[in-house]
Amino acid sequence: MAHSKNNIEPGYKAVLVREETKLKLQGFRKTVPDRDLMQERRLATAALEYCLNRPEVMLEVLKLVNEVVMLDIQR
Repeated sequence: MAHSKNNIEPGYKAVLVREETKLKLQGFRKTVPDRDLMQERRLATAALEYCLNRPEVMLEVLKLVNEVVMLDIQR
């Protein structure tokens, strides 16, 4: 599979998310005043870093994992 120049940025790797999550992220991206072509990647990275660096937030994230599993099962 060939990659287009728009999909390659040094230091970034692909991460899979649910389609619904991707759409929410795209919607949020459109509300942020400072926009650039790679902003979605930076928003996703910032959100993940926020969660991964805060144990209290990570506990809340882990609670949401059960909901994600249920969504996957229901598909």
